[in-house]
Amino acid sequence: MSKKLINCDLGECLIPSPDIEVMPLISMANIACGGHAGNDESMVKTIKIAKQNNVKIGAHPSYFDQVNFGRVSHQLNDDELYDLVYHQVAHFQNLCHNNNASLEYIKPHGALYHDMMAKPLVLDTIYRVIKAVDKNLKLVVQAGVKNFGNNENVAFLHEVFADRGYDGVKTLPRGEKGAVLDNADTIVKQYQRFLSEKSFKIDTICFHSDNLASIEALKRLNNA
Repeated sequence: MSKKLINCDLGECLIPSPDIEVMPLISMANIACGGHAGNDESMVKTIKIAKQNNVKIGAHPSYFDQVNFGRVSHQLNDDELYDLVYHQVAHFQNLCHNNNASLEYIKPHGALYHDMMAKPLVLDTIYRVIKAVDKNLKLVVQAGVKNFGNNENVAFLHEVFADRGYDGVKTLPRGEKGAVLDNADTIVKQYQRFLSEKSFKIDTICFHSDNLASIEALKRLNNA
């Protein structure tokens, strides 16, 4: 398996934690910044594990809603949304610097990710955060859904999901039948299909660490 394309959401304080097991199998770690999960201790711990495994580090901000794991959209005005994302990303960047690690990209989590894809004002707010924190940060976006061009000079990483069900190029909403793939063989097959996808740009393929079938799929790919 070439792990160079694989990203995974980590530092989410899951019990048991999959972080140490998963990190050697991936190339990009999206680390929870305290919105849907995580705290300073978990962030620093996960940053260190990523660094030990030469894994690129990304900030994984979300709506502040640990009860719903950041999967419920919140209605915030522009300033509130900016403050929410900026404080998570800037604080996480400081923790990276304090541990001699580099923050390379942002990948919003859950409902914030979907709102970014559907609502131009949310996307614009995240652009503003990137400008304020570090204009060189890349932004992970859903592949094939829309043409981002070169908006605001932000560099994009186009992402698909190995463990999510699709309707065309769009993921099925969570809660719908087939929205989350729960069979490791199916996830491996979808990952392999995306490796040969030519109709739209794919830079990275996501596996979710809170999906046991995804972790099993990663192990199978690693041992193949």
